[in-house]
Amino acid sequence: MRNVVERDVRIDILRCIAIVAIIVAHSEPGGLLFQLRNFDVILMVLLLGTSFYLSNKEKEKSTSYLAHLGKRFKRLIVPTWIFLTIFFILFYVVSLVTESDYYFGFEDIFMSYSMFDEGIGYVWIMRVFFLIALISPVLMKLNQKIESNTKYFLSLLGIYIIYVLLQYLNVIFNGSAKIFFENFVLYGIGYGLVAAFGMRLKLLSEKELYVWSGAFLIIFLFFCWYYHFNSTQHYKYPPQLYYISYGMFVSLFLYIAFNIKSIQSFFNNRFIMFIAQHSIWLYFWHIIFIYLLKLFGDDLVIFNNNFVTRFVFIFVCALVVTYVHDLLKQKFYNPLRKSKMVGKTTVK
Repeated sequence: MRNVVERDVRIDILRCIAIVAIIVAHSEPGGLLFQLRNFDVILMVLLLGTSFYLSNKEKEKSTSYLAHLGKRFKRLIVPTWIFLTIFFILFYVVSLVTESDYYFGFEDIFMSYSMFDEGIGYVWIMRVFFLIALISPVLMKLNQKIESNTKYFLSLLGIYIIYVLLQYLNVIFNGSAKIFFENFVLYGIGYGLVAAFGMRLKLLSEKELYVWSGAFLIIFLFFCWYYHFNSTQHYKYPPQLYYISYGMFVSLFLYIAFNIKSIQSFFNNRFIMFIAQHSIWLYFWHIIFIYLLKLFGDDLVIFNNNFVTRFVFIFVCALVVTYVHDLLKQKFYNPLRKSKMVGKTTVK
């Protein structure tokens, strides 16, 4: 019998909130708003863990690790590289039309495809998502093996202590070794812990959710005082407890809030679901309009003179392109894929 994946509307709603919050951040809001939305990446990673749990908890036969990696590679890395190819070709054409020098050098292009911050930026989050995919099967086994919530979270605490020690160890590295250690080891463990929490989210009682939400709030407030109310953004690369605690508090607060049926039903509509289900490509397409404002801000002053107009321009344009992209995919790609599958079945 084919397994039916349990669907939690809250996950779609929260994914929509997370992607919109990320676009808000990239629209350069004021200081307070920029801080308030700084839960977005933590929320996305938390939902990755929860979604992986829901997709795999009742599978009678586990997928091989290589098959899992292949699937995640096609879902995360390949679309990223496709987008980057479109991005660089588009702006090369723009440079020819405007008779200006090409805006990106070889290093920018190479680092972008490598998904480091030093390229065009913004695509580093896809590296994080893929790192989570690499360790998700291991985290899932840990989640299944340890039935007690107390023992499970104590295990995560032990891993976090090791993570803190590794951050101190990071100072001994230099050059390429330091870049690799930070971007793969530290990012993988730091965000992996958030994903591991997400895998346990559906197993927590309402009381436990309140306890964890309150605990992360207390930790956040302590670090607010300790760091003299400095922005959590400074503790994001790689993620530290000040940044994580804020993101976890807001994420759990929203998860609890959207369990209220009246609130959930208000946000459960086709517009929200469309954004949630196409969040990756909405994220990709919004990068193009960020760069249009960066490169041609003087000519697009109507959209570039304050945060609201920047956000409206970036979000609406990205949403329209995403919608057109989805229409083209349904018209051309999906029928072609179905015909290939029918062909394979016929051959068998």
